Amino acid sequence: MVRSIWNILFPLSVITLVFSAIVTKTTKGVSEAYSPEYAEKYLQDCQETSMEEGLGEFEAKRLCDCTLREFQQKYTLAEFQQLNSAAATDETASNQLIEVGQFCFEELLYE
Repeated sequence: MVRSIWNILFPLSVITLVFSAIVTKTTKGVSEAYSPEYAEKYLQDCQETSMEEGLGEFEAKRLCDCTLREFQQKYTLAEFQQLNSAAATDETASNQLIEVGQFCFEELLYE
């Protein structure tokens, strides 16, 4: 009985520790969830643009979900907004945005 409880609790404690480490990294690192309003507007604009470029609705949604997720992992909202503003005139900033788009597009193609 004690052994079977241990067999259940030990894996759960490991999962809890791992999850705790992920949450700590997320709250202390660069990654942050953007406000729901900002995320919704981003997804709407992204999907509209992607479909204008020829993607179907399903593919556009997947692509935009991926890019939002990647941007949230790499940049705070302020950093992302600054990067977007700078991208019009700064090739390096533009390339950083393009890099994420390419990563997600390749993920979409090869899944």
